[in-house]
Amino acid sequence: MRTTNLRDLFSADPGRATNLSYGLSCGGTEFFVDFSKQSITAAVLDALVDEAHERGVLSRRDAMLAGEPINRTENRAVTHVAMRASDDSTAPARLRAEVQAGDRALRDYVDNVPTTITHVVNLGIGGSDLGPALVYDAISAMQSPVRTVRFAANIDPLDLDRALDGLTPARTLFVVCSKSFGTSETLANARRAVDWLRQGGISDLGDHLVAVTARPERVAASGLPIGTTLTMPESVGGRYSLASAVGVSVALAFGMPVFDAVRAGMRDVDLHFATAPARENVALLFGLVAWWNAAVLGHPTTAVLPYSRALSLLPGYLAQLVMESNGKWVDEHGNVLNSSSPVVWGGVGTNAQHAVFQALHQGHQVVPCDFIGHSRTLGGSARDHDALIANMIAQSQALAFGVTAEEVGGDASLRRHRVTPGNRPSTTLFMAQLTAGAVGALVALYEHSTFVQGAMWGLNSFDQWGVELGKRWRAMSLRLSALLVPRTPPTTTRQRNTTLQPRNWWRCIVAGVTPDYTQFSRAQKDRSSRTHVEPAGVARPAHAADHVEADSRRTRAPIQRQR
Repeated sequence: MRTTNLRDLFSADPGRATNLSYGLSCGGTEFFVDFSKQSITAAVLDALVDEAHERGVLSRRDAMLAGEPINRTENRAVTHVAMRASDDSTAPARLRAEVQAGDRALRDYVDNVPTTITHVVNLGIGGSDLGPALVYDAISAMQSPVRTVRFAANIDPLDLDRALDGLTPARTLFVVCSKSFGTSETLANARRAVDWLRQGGISDLGDHLVAVTARPERVAASGLPIGTTLTMPESVGGRYSLASAVGVSVALAFGMPVFDAVRAGMRDVDLHFATAPARENVALLFGLVAWWNAAVLGHPTTAVLPYSRALSLLPGYLAQLVMESNGKWVDEHGNVLNSSSPVVWGGVGTNAQHAVFQALHQGHQVVPCDFIGHSRTLGGSARDHDALIANMIAQSQALAFGVTAEEVGGDASLRRHRVTPGNRPSTTLFMAQLTAGAVGALVALYEHSTFVQGAMWGLNSFDQWGVELGKRWRAMSLRLSALLVPRTPPTTTRQRNTTLQPRNWWRCIVAGVTPDYTQFSRAQKDRSSRTHVEPAGVARPAHAADHVEADSRRTRAPIQRQR
């Protein structure tokens, strides 16, 4: 398919747009998904579905929905779908019972938050921030919130400073959202929030702090004066946790009925993914086409381009969902992969047209795109919204078909500069209208697409060892930076020569050089006689490749990456 031109494919099949498009009713609206401008044919889709069967994608789907421990590296079930399930089609009764208990606690809490609370500050990062922020921002374009929600994720103090700007402590509630309740950024911001409440004269601190976590025993150990703790299952990954108590900020902003509508939209897509025949299963096909682009055609990035200001946070949310799930270098058996997750990025249209589309149209790297829009306007001008959608359609067509030198015409000396090669693949996902349910359906569609891609690669989409490694290095660097600060100024030449100054450590980091930990240990041992603290030695990690057998190979698959 690398040598096949989209122009030729459309010329050869006048019904291509119809034959490669699918409709889906979910979230209180109609979805139209058009794959016709992807570098595929009906025969390719048939082959991809056959390959999905061969690689056990559908059996893995069924195992996930049944609550089996498909997260093999952590020996856990994967139960995010159960958080919005209503029958056995998408979760067994035992999982639904667990979810219902937590859901009752969530409803009771939301119903009893006093009306004097007018602002909510969500403290969380990653999945505890990106999903709720996306949904809050999107629904705010449809209706005014009952309570205003602000989000602070970064440990950069400016993030929380801006979130607190203009707020009144007595009217502010903090949601401390951390699955492990050990996330350093979140806990640091929570402690600053407690200080801010105290400085504002708040004595009943627990009324202004609610925790969301899978580790409630750590809440008391944290020392934070949390008044209420809402729980989520350990088997729900952070980036898949929107439908759990992690979405409490959305419920506080718009009420439980709206949050329920979001989850109902997710449930509609779940049911479709679980029950629709493979060749008509939009969620399955969506993931297979994405895998085809990355694994077979070798496109290393994907652009998500919502032509809706209400969905402007979608690219950032999907960057975490897809790359944290599938950005793995080995499969679940430890065999090295030839490829895995593309880099996911994007921007809102039409802004992106004036920022990145030059490279999309004429750059050397082909970037598959997802165009997302909705028919009914959310703004004050239907005419301008029509122009917005016209831009979206025009861009997808221009990427697909390009323009030749003959079509450009004009000054012959400029024709080569004005030619665009076309043959740039894209999927168009169009909704009749954007509703709260449609936002949930959109999230679930990408969740299942991510699962399908990971299953095709044979990797575990539900662990994140790279993230965990970064946390350990961060903790180590903080310990080192603290230990490298002399408790007393060096007074002798020997002390000055053996004491590592902090500026030297940070200079090593900037230069990309790992410090000599042996020297570090020697320096600390020399000081231990004064401080009576013997720091543990820090072992330099071996390169990951050292742990891979030289002859490990992935089984050759029927569909091979095209060169």
